[in-house]
Amino acid sequence: LIEFHYEGEKTTHKQAHNVYGMQMARSTQMGAKQTRKNLRVFTLNRAGYSGVQRFTSTWTGDNIASDEHMLCGVRLVNSLGLSGVAFAGNDVGGFGGDASPALFAKWIVLGAFSPLFRCHSMINSKDAEPWAFGEETEEISRNYVGLRYRLLPYIYSTFFESTQNGMPIARSLAINHAFDQKIFETRYQNQYYFGHAFLIPPVESGKEFVKVYLPEGNWYDMHDGKCFSKGEHIVEVRNERFPIFIKGSSIIPMQSLIQSTIEQPAEVLELHVYNGIQANSLVYYEDDGTTIDNEKGVYYKRNIGFNPDSKSISLSKAEGSAGSKFKHIKLYLHCFENLAAVKTNNSPANLQHENYQFNAPVSSFDPFYAVNNVDMIEKNVPFIIFENNNHDLEISW
Repeated sequence: LIEFHYEGEKTTHKQAHNVYGMQMARSTQMGAKQTRKNLRVFTLNRAGYSGVQRFTSTWTGDNIASDEHMLCGVRLVNSLGLSGVAFAGNDVGGFGGDASPALFAKWIVLGAFSPLFRCHSMINSKDAEPWAFGEETEEISRNYVGLRYRLLPYIYSTFFESTQNGMPIARSLAINHAFDQKIFETRYQNQYYFGHAFLIPPVESGKEFVKVYLPEGNWYDMHDGKCFSKGEHIVEVRNERFPIFIKGSSIIPMQSLIQSTIEQPAEVLELHVYNGIQANSLVYYEDDGTTIDNEKGVYYKRNIGFNPDSKSISLSKAEGSAGSKFKHIKLYLHCFENLAAVKTNNSPANLQHENYQFNAPVSSFDPFYAVNNVDMIEKNVPFIIFENNNHDLEISW
């Protein structure tokens, strides 16, 4: 029998094991910091207690390859976020049992829009690797894993926000819409925000349509830019076209596709701004991602704001002693109608248009059925390109 000195009271491991788990993470981090000197420490823990988020990330433990566990995992991560543990996730594809190709495809999307994204499975079950589920699922997985890599500037800035104010990465709708009774209905309980911009409605593997509730504001389909208003909507679900909504007035920084964080992206930062009726802002943040030099002021930070009343987007002067890895900014203005001219600091800008895809089309693997990818493209999106000179800048129209 193991006994613990529990603040002066002897107690059993049954009562103290969560505190023990948290202290394991704490001692591991402290020891690693002593040996790694100026490098950051990453730990992953399953047991925890109040304050565990100071020392480790967390995953939700052993799960099963089923729709029920996939949806339960979403709620667990959201609940952990509400409890202060922002860096959390679950085993994508299920730890035990074998997921179907459709289930894995749905789960990989949720993993891509989770704080912690990893596939993991136990011995004697199918490997939780995309290529283990057929060519179509592998291609879908490649699309969403690639999308997550492209979204790293947005995700990193969202993580920075979390370190400053405690906001979760995966956010229960109750944070923003506590007085909207609809969000508490059972059929909408799995919906969540990923950062401030994306609303994700998880979908079971066998469904071809899903009923989604969109709270107050205007919303856009990520794939084709179609506009939705507040309320209940029935939307189509395909394995390659998961329903993902972007809130009006959102600001989403993105980069070029990379294969790992060791690889440097192209020198152009994509900045996606969606038309909306409310003012919004984002604190954009960069650092080297490896050392703790950011604690000494070696970082790059600036505020990006969207003001629909003044018809302007502003970028504040950069803070921190580090420069940005992006030399130019490509600003996409989504769903801005009748946009004839744009100015940067009152000087005319070269307004151009192009079709845009967040995800590449999926190949047609069925010789008798050609996949229609028309609804995976947002057409004629206006954009301008300008130098990222780190000074105050205002874009107006």
